[in-house]
Amino acid sequence: MPSRRIGTFTFATLGLMFVVAGTSGAQSGPSQQELDSVTGRGRALAGYQRAAWTASAQLLATNPDPWKVQRYVAYHADSGWVVAFGRLDAQRDTFYVSHIGIPAAVNGQRVDSLFEFETFAQPGPDTDFLLRAANAMDLAVLTHGATSRPYSAAAIPNENGEWLVYLTPSADAANVWPLGDDVRYRVSADGTRILETHRMHAGMVDTDNGSARQLTARRTGKPLHDLPEDSDVFHVLMSRQPRPTSVATRHFNYLIDVDGSIRLVQSKATVVGSTR
Repeated sequence: MPSRRIGTFTFATLGLMFVVAGTSGAQSGPSQQELDSVTGRGRALAGYQRAAWTASAQLLATNPDPWKVQRYVAYHADSGWVVAFGRLDAQRDTFYVSHIGIPAAVNGQRVDSLFEFETFAQPGPDTDFLLRAANAMDLAVLTHGATSRPYSAAAIPNENGEWLVYLTPSADAANVWPLGDDVRYRVSADGTRILETHRMHAGMVDTDNGSARQLTARRTGKPLHDLPEDSDVFHVLMSRQPRPTSVATRHFNYLIDVDGSIRLVQSKATVVGSTR
């Protein structure tokens, strides 16, 4: 199948390590390496979703055959975040690719706001990366269960070849940015087994124009996470008007800058999070 080469995606020089919230001492706080890992995952989630949403809107404007374009899988390649559109067959053992969206080159630089498309008259079969990613997302959606509003899924490989599958609520009204009730699953490399479930936030609030407001970052009946979540970084990066955002956990206050970087701060402010 004609395709752009899929690149191995790593987060800075740290790889994709899992951070168990609450492992850091309440007095010293988490290391900068832990915070940088959250930043890396949040940036990857934002890159994935930005590419998927932008490429989808541009492709749908061309009125493609809906039978051939039933779903998408984004991945990081040499040219940036690429989006493959296609469908799973009935046996769920082949992903047929009908279109590939590639970041367009503008003044010699690849951009994430405009995509060029390769279209295949005969959809090409993929039985490896795209298939496993699609199955991992389907498993996460099935595990999450029915919800009252639609969710967006993203499957990003970690350094071990497993998947981080994120489910984040989709907007259901113009200019409304839903925050909360999001979850991250760690799924086996073949996309068939849930290895870990990490509830990122409980409760949901809708915010206008992507501005950050208070978000309950507590799992019912379980301790409050003491690290910012990947989706906290994601929401800062995806805001229409990005601005530094404070995140408060049970023991610590953090500041997420407009580039997604996180630092531990001492003062309290208007927060994304809950001090309970």
